[in-house]
Amino acid sequence: MKRVIFAVTAILMMLGQTALASEGNNIRIAAGPSLFYDSMNQEAGAGGYLDLGYRLTPSVAIELHGAMSDSFGVDNDLTRGDASVRLLTLGGRYMSDMGDASSGYISMGVGVLEIEAEEMPSGSDDTRSGGVARFGVGVDFPITSQFGVTCGAGFNRGFGATDEVILFDFTTGLFCTF
Repeated sequence: MKRVIFAVTAILMMLGQTALASEGNNIRIAAGPSLFYDSMNQEAGAGGYLDLGYRLTPSVAIELHGAMSDSFGVDNDLTRGDASVRLLTLGGRYMSDMGDASSGYISMGVGVLEIEAEEMPSGSDDTRSGGVARFGVGVDFPITSQFGVTCGAGFNRGFGATDEVILFDFTTGLFCTF
């Protein structure tokens, strides 16, 4: 998972070098805390997220979204207790001005979801990886032309080996563009 994050970040940075020379604020980075909620188990877990985006047009961007939560209560055939949940998606974002300086967005992506059980007998495989589809909405509130606050919510649905996972996430954080 760390190799994938590094590779995609490197690709976005290389693509951004040519854009920075001529266009301006095409790259967006956002990070902050997130809260995951599993409605099936009524469990919540705190974590963090990181978004990397590259603006293609004034209202469309490609986006890499990564999030994780430790000590999240998961009840499935892998674990009946706490687990770490990590996801990484690649997708798009559609942005729309809201009349004032703020802008709303809708994001969609597909990627990888990994569950790692915290308490497993030694010798047991404590990790399961599968696919995930993500749909999110949110609002950006700029403070300056390159810095601001963002908040949003997302729906994450696992598929494949993680098809039993349905998570909601709530995020808030800071973003910068360059």
